[in-house]
Amino acid sequence: MDPTSRQIREAEQKVRILFEITRVVSSFLHVQHVLDAIVDLLVEEFRLDVCSIRLLDSDGKLRIKSHKGLSHAFIEKATREPTVDCYSGDCFLTGRIVIVNDAKQIDKPISTNLIVGEDIKSFAVAPIKVEGDTIGVLVTSSKKNNYFHERFNDVIYIISNQIGVAIRISQLYEEIYNFNKELEEKIKKRTADLKKKTQQLVAAEKLATLGKMSRRIAHELRNSLMVVGGFARRLNEKITDDDPNKEYLRIIVDEVETLEGKVSRIIKMGKKSN
Repeated sequence: MDPTSRQIREAEQKVRILFEITRVVSSFLHVQHVLDAIVDLLVEEFRLDVCSIRLLDSDGKLRIKSHKGLSHAFIEKATREPTVDCYSGDCFLTGRIVIVNDAKQIDKPISTNLIVGEDIKSFAVAPIKVEGDTIGVLVTSSKKNNYFHERFNDVIYIISNQIGVAIRISQLYEEIYNFNKELEEKIKKRTADLKKKTQQLVAAEKLATLGKMSRRIAHELRNSLMVVGGFARRLNEKITDDDPNKEYLRIIVDEVETLEGKVSRIIKMGKKSN
């Protein structure tokens, strides 16, 4: 293939990958989904044997967040703080892209020990940056020697930057998503509190209304009882003790006094509630 055709093909590949990453971001908004989709895209596009994205966690260690082609045992050993004595840490700290086309010639490990593992022969490590800050590294690997040509530098640089943008967009989405969830919970709680207070207010208004009605009725009853009691007492005083109606009048007088006492208590309770 002549140089011009190769350059055109590589340019088309860059555009295609950037387009696909943009499509991934718009299709999968959660960070993990975006990372997994990007790893799958790179493995397919560059026919990689291994691909991984390592991000700096809150504990200050680089962890593999998404990968394809790595064993579980390798992943368990790969977590470590970024230092210059391994390629992933060196890339993270210096921000420089590293391309190694013969793993037998390396003087330090990719991440954990000098034995590269996974039968990797060639690898490229690129920093992933967000707004100027390095947040992780992209590691692309092959089981073939001399797999990554010098021009791959430009490709992997553009891709790693795009990954950083994709991660930031996804992080912003998750922040908005979590904020909306918190806001919904707060609104739900406030609505429940408002409903409870409204019910309490309605109940209080009902009690107040009942109190007013009871006082009004009590006043009317007291007036009637005063009339009935007054006449009963006069009759009771006028008739003789041997009159057969004497006992009935005494009962009426006693019951009227009992009712007057109850009505007075209702009126007092109504005044206290005000």
